[in-house]
Amino acid sequence: MWETLIQPAVEQAALYRANGWWRDPTFLDDLARAVDRSPDRAAIIAYQGSEHARTLSYAQLAGTVARFAGALTELGVGRGDVVAIHLPNQWMLTPLYLACVRIGAVVAPIIPALGARELGQVLRRTAAKVCFAPDVFDGVDYVTRVAEAAPPTLEHHVVVGTPPPGALDFTTFFVDTPWEERHPLTGVEPLRADDVSLLLVTSGTTGEPKAVAHTQNTLYAAVRTVSEPYRLGADEVIAIPHYLTHMAGFSYAVHMPLLLGGTCVMQDTADMALFRDLIAEHGVTFGYAAPLYVAGLLAAQGNDPKDLRTLRYLLSGSAPIPPDLVTEVREALGVELGALWGMTENGAVTLTRPEDPAGWAADSDGRPEPWMQVRIDAEPGGDLGRLLVRGASQTVGYLDQADVYAAQTDADGWFDTGDMARPDGRGGIRITGRRADLITTRQAAKVPTLEVEGVLTRHPAVREVVLIGYPDPDFPSADCVCAVVVADGEPPTLEQLTTFLDGARMTWENWPVRLELVPELPKNSLGKVLRPILRARLEDGTLGPVGAAGGSA
Repeated sequence: MWETLIQPAVEQAALYRANGWWRDPTFLDDLARAVDRSPDRAAIIAYQGSEHARTLSYAQLAGTVARFAGALTELGVGRGDVVAIHLPNQWMLTPLYLACVRIGAVVAPIIPALGARELGQVLRRTAAKVCFAPDVFDGVDYVTRVAEAAPPTLEHHVVVGTPPPGALDFTTFFVDTPWEERHPLTGVEPLRADDVSLLLVTSGTTGEPKAVAHTQNTLYAAVRTVSEPYRLGADEVIAIPHYLTHMAGFSYAVHMPLLLGGTCVMQDTADMALFRDLIAEHGVTFGYAAPLYVAGLLAAQGNDPKDLRTLRYLLSGSAPIPPDLVTEVREALGVELGALWGMTENGAVTLTRPEDPAGWAADSDGRPEPWMQVRIDAEPGGDLGRLLVRGASQTVGYLDQADVYAAQTDADGWFDTGDMARPDGRGGIRITGRRADLITTRQAAKVPTLEVEGVLTRHPAVREVVLIGYPDPDFPSADCVCAVVVADGEPPTLEQLTTFLDGARMTWENWPVRLELVPELPKNSLGKVLRPILRARLEDGTLGPVGAAGGSA
């Protein structure tokens, strides 16, 4: 199945290496360097619930990697085999990832939120040989979930907790047994820098899920996209409150500390009061959180302020950043909120920087580092267009779906992200929305949905808002704009919203002509609004008629 992926061209790999964008060492070498320099430094500080679960120094992490690698070898896992990790943010994640690299296996992280149907799709798509999962977490019976999802290719089910008959006890088998003595791995070649080491399967909300493949080098480039412009070093204490089995967490809470020789502080809940406490207790210096989580941090800090002065940098992405959030972070935390844009296919691509003007994250999604290129294919006479990217952190393809990846990539390597963007005026980009969510009015105006939503969120009666297109009854080939609003107090009227947009000098063609009020917006675990669900409910009439209003601007 690996033949469906794209091997880096010799000339391209040589160019990337000559510029220092790729390298021959791997994250295992980073671990070895950290052990040599600071064996007693905390590599991982892990919490389960609100309780400290385990701290691993770099020396202990290296020993745990050797033990886990031996355990996987005992299970018959070898080069090219896939290991699925369906776990919350717990201490064993990083050593399991590295143990796979050590024996030449490929890891497939799976976010805990996936149900049995989606889990089965991932296990089948990756042909995983082993699956790690908890027994119960957050009230969910994962033993039953894995049993329902397991395809015939799955040989071993490893349970963190109490295993059912036929499954392996993680603690007994992996932690308590000295496999490093029985399998010293002499002669076992670890993954090389250009070998596929990671498969991240997309959620499949818009079709068949895709297994996005990354190498140690594409991950290295993605990590440096954040660490270089922020000049991060070995003293960093890094924390990310959401899933470390997601691309952002995998890159910036697992691999970035390894590259730097820093510390990862992890929690297995989305409790932002706990996140605040961990910043204060462990001196967290760098954090990344989706806007939903940042808002939770602000609320927690407002309710019970703690000394968070060690926090120097806080980045946000994965979902649109409300402009007011940037100001609130500065006032409450004393730091500038940075914006990051990227995808599972390429990690971070653009980000704002410490030297940017204050509040720049409210107007920009940043600019790329030299090893990533972005291009906006705008229509004649305009600046809004398709966003394409290419470079050193770009995926090497979709497993067993070479045709799907080829359809998104041109002959020069430009990958069509599916996003729409415009220049930010300072060499960067501003994402305006997904092309699948593009709204084109009867005037042929392409509505910059995220920009309009950003303005409307500043209305005092709007807590959250999403723009959804629906067929124009008079021009079936065009769309009308509906604002789906979660009100803050007394609900706004459509006229109040359009008057507000007029006062903000927003082009009238982008105004909504319909308003729907809802108690909440459907979202995924990172706070991204599930627009297809809203669109379907709008079309079948299950959103309203509460608050509906019609007419044309």
